[in-house]
Amino acid sequence: MDITIAIQKKESFTIAHVAGRIDTNTSDELEDALMDILNGGEHRIILDLEKIDYISSAGIRVLLVITKQLYASGELFCVLSDNVLEIIEMAGLNTFMNICDTVSDAEAAMG
Repeated sequence: MDITIAIQKKESFTIAHVAGRIDTNTSDELEDALMDILNGGEHRIILDLEKIDYISSAGIRVLLVITKQLYASGELFCVLSDNVLEIIEMAGLNTFMNICDTVSDAEAAMG
């Protein structure tokens, strides 16, 4: 299965809506899309993964890379599917990621 990435630019932040599977075949495409957002000067991102069915270790690496990139000079809020949330929690990554229940909640958190 492929990955679909739709970028939605808002006034003060960008939302990346992602659907499909994040694995070794698709993780580079996601990382490239997110790095393009960062390289374009945007440092406030909502990563919408509600429609992700599966995430592999390659996908988790992408989440770690983008979280690290935004840690000091930006904001990242993630909206996760139940499957992805379970994996993130098992890996203990939820302790340093901003996780919201819905995109609307993430937008409100962005202020």
